[in-house]
Amino acid sequence: MLAFLAPLLLFPLVGAVCGDAAYYRYLLAKAVPSLDESDRIKAAVTEFNNRFMDIYASQGDKRGIGAVPATVGMRHSLVTDSGSLWVGGKVLVYDIASLDFRSVQQDGPLSATVLVKEEWNYQYKDGKTYKEVGQVHGTGSLMRYRMVRQGGAWLVQKCEPVRETAKGVNKGD
Repeated sequence: MLAFLAPLLLFPLVGAVCGDAAYYRYLLAKAVPSLDESDRIKAAVTEFNNRFMDIYASQGDKRGIGAVPATVGMRHSLVTDSGSLWVGGKVLVYDIASLDFRSVQQDGPLSATVLVKEEWNYQYKDGKTYKEVGQVHGTGSLMRYRMVRQGGAWLVQKCEPVRETAKGVNKGD
């Protein structure tokens, strides 16, 4: 009973300090599993990857970048990277084969860490003719997504490959 009442007693204090409903939801989700944000966080990672494919296939065109559920810094990185390929005369075409969510951990009311085993197919194409420059390749990797909640939405702040070891996943930075 105390485990349920403690978060309720903290609400006024946290609300006075923060003034944000995300803190209330985060605390209440500890006692009410239906308020868990995991599904929304997974949806943001899935949407990020779907939009990621579009950005690379767009030959560095910035249209649609605003729809990518990512922070401004992450969006800038995507456009810069895809644009540099275009300047080099190439386009990188990505196709996602699978996303296998290994874990979703909400680190606080405004942050989360997600581990995803991803399988991708990719191919370089000529930027002008869109003809194949090389063969289709496949790759798989375990990715860690650092998520932030801004304006009520979950956004990718950073994604990086990680390695699994006998002791678990490397901690990185």
